[in-house]
Amino acid sequence: QQALLPLPFEQIDEDRDQALSKRELSFSMDQEADQLPNWVVPEMNSVGAMEIGVSAALGACDFISAMDTARIPEWNMWYHLLNCGFPIKVSGETDFPCMSGSRVGQGRVYVQLGKVDQLSFDQWCQGLQQGRSYVSDGYAHALDFRVAGIAPGFGKVSLSQTETVRIKASVAFAPATPQTVAQGLLTPPGGKRFLGDTVTFHGPPPEAVALGGTRTVELIVNGNAVRRWIIPADGAIHDLETDLSVDQSSWVALRQFPQLHTNPVEVILEGKPIRVSKRSAQWCAETIKQLWRTRGHTIHESEQKPAKEAFDRALEIYREIAKASR
Repeated sequence: QQALLPLPFEQIDEDRDQALSKRELSFSMDQEADQLPNWVVPEMNSVGAMEIGVSAALGACDFISAMDTARIPEWNMWYHLLNCGFPIKVSGETDFPCMSGSRVGQGRVYVQLGKVDQLSFDQWCQGLQQGRSYVSDGYAHALDFRVAGIAPGFGKVSLSQTETVRIKASVAFAPATPQTVAQGLLTPPGGKRFLGDTVTFHGPPPEAVALGGTRTVELIVNGNAVRRWIIPADGAIHDLETDLSVDQSSWVALRQFPQLHTNPVEVILEGKPIRVSKRSAQWCAETIKQLWRTRGHTIHESEQKPAKEAFDRALEIYREIAKASR
């Protein structure tokens, strides 16, 4: 059985002895853990999206929460699920005081309601369910994002052949932002992989505020950045436009790491489902296996059998997705 490696074998095998040592594997995993996306299988023994690989495959999950745990592992899980064709929406949360002990409102979700005379919580929830939203820390905003004229949650873009679609967006960034790990303006000793984190106590809240500066906005296609813009953090609205050639069914989103991410717009080519990464499907399967190794024994004896059956059904789904993916 072929192993899922964080990097190609040749890159990991530093001494060229045609074998991978524990040191070489550990070094490659440590390197890749700072990348988004990455194929490092987590330990699956902590907090965050643990069982979502199972629940997404079995149709029991609509959302993944974001904006409270470290951003790379948080968004990495989401990206791999999207690459498998699961229409999982992202929703912001602080989870105060369980995950983040500082204050409420550190992780937010903004829902597009259109022109309304009165705010309705039911309507807001419906927009959230449809993915008409973006997540943010409150200092970064995607006021508009459209692929071929369609915004997230308002439908799919259907193409009959390879085609170039127009991307339009409007973004704004606060002229004054707390200089913290949560905002990505202060890097903790652990490195980039911990940016955006609100869970770990990284020290007393700094009084420093970053004034102005720039932010890098990225167009994300199937988890990869394909276009970047450098935008001033001046409180003004900045309009962005570009063209994107689509040659397979894909998902498209806008982000500014680690402060902002829109929900994706699906672009469907010739009616085919999104199957853009065999490795993403393999990664999801490996996280499920690892989760069972670390958590399976904690499940009550009376629930062991149905739990194992659910895990096995999910694994089979990812195997089928891998076969159909590039």
